[in-house]
Amino acid sequence: MPITPRLLTRRSTLSLMAGAVTAACTSGATRSGKLFVGDQRGGSRVVLQGADRLANVPYEIIWSQFPNAAPLLEALNAGAIDSGIGGDSAFIFAAGTDAKIKAIGAQATRGMGPVVLVRRDSRIGSLADLAGRKIATPRGSISHNHVLAVLEAYGRPYDAVSFAFLSPSDGRAALQSGAVDAWAIWDPNAAMAEQEGARILPGKKDLVPGYGLMFGREGAIHDKRSLLQDYHDRLYAGWEWATRNREDYIELMHKDTGLARDILRITHGRADRFPAKVDATLIAQEQETADRYLRAGVINRKLDVAGLFDTSFS
Repeated sequence: MPITPRLLTRRSTLSLMAGAVTAACTSGATRSGKLFVGDQRGGSRVVLQGADRLANVPYEIIWSQFPNAAPLLEALNAGAIDSGIGGDSAFIFAAGTDAKIKAIGAQATRGMGPVVLVRRDSRIGSLADLAGRKIATPRGSISHNHVLAVLEAYGRPYDAVSFAFLSPSDGRAALQSGAVDAWAIWDPNAAMAEQEGARILPGKKDLVPGYGLMFGREGAIHDKRSLLQDYHDRLYAGWEWATRNREDYIELMHKDTGLARDILRITHGRADRFPAKVDATLIAQEQETADRYLRAGVINRKLDVAGLFDTSFS
């Protein structure tokens, strides 16, 4: 049966966000307009702070904190926020429910992407050995996409594995307890699990794209175009700053997330992130994800993903 994410009402989304809202100040300047922005720990606000791009903003930024991409996308769709960032696979998953959101910016990943971990004493030797196993992963995430692509790469049907769709924290606990055979996840979760004794399965790599996307609510793209464009440009400057100032970025991430510096150094040592254009190449890669999700029954209709992207902000 096709899986579709639950979309929040505006009221329930605002309730979810209650108590998590703060405003960016602009040093005495007269501000015109408000932009409601969703963020995650170690996300947009950190790179903007590091790049000194939160000073002299000519409008007010109202920040809301989210634990991951799924509720952030729900808030966008409900009209509770105007912009935010999240993974590309989660976006394609949400788009299968007619979400009124477009991707207007992108950050690419080069290096290690999502992985599959097992306990150290597991008899599973590689990604080729996953058939018949139970795998924890967040539903519709890049790691879910990765496992489906692994099955394709090794000529296995999608039902060769069973999924336990769990949040990252619950997936970690399920692997530790033996409730699942493997855990499909991304860094820094993978790096922390390795320190606790888990191991990453070797096998075919680079099977799925790994973009972080900047989103705009369709209404905001129409009504707050100039604010979104300015914020887009500031965020790109922040991403560029982060690629050039790794140690400073790690220090800010440590302070914002509480993650250990050694975990952050492992994470940033095996993958680089850099600004990317929303262009035909990116859109073609996302079409592959949408087609895979349809074949696997993750979404229940064919998507033409070109309509989900707005290339005019680049």
